[in-house]
Amino acid sequence: MDSLTHTIIAVGLLAIAYYLGAYLESKSFVTRSIAHCLDKLEKDGFIVTKTDKDGEKELVTISEVLAAFNRAAIEKDKS
Repeated sequence: MDSLTHTIIAVGLLAIAYYLGAYLESKSFVTRSIAHCLDKLEKDGFIVTKTDKDGEKELVTISEVLAAFNRAAIEKDKS
């Protein structure tokens, strides 16, 4: 193998490693950004979530929130 072929292979592999790392980092950045945004919305009371048995958060539908609110209001009126 001459020096030109070796250089082309080495530079090609370095470029592949660089772009693969940049791609994987951008995906984790997006995931962290979305998680932070959802946590902030939940903390400020704009969305409601529940944690399932796997520890993952799921958004609660408005109908579930309203049903719980109505049940609590009915219980309060009864007492």
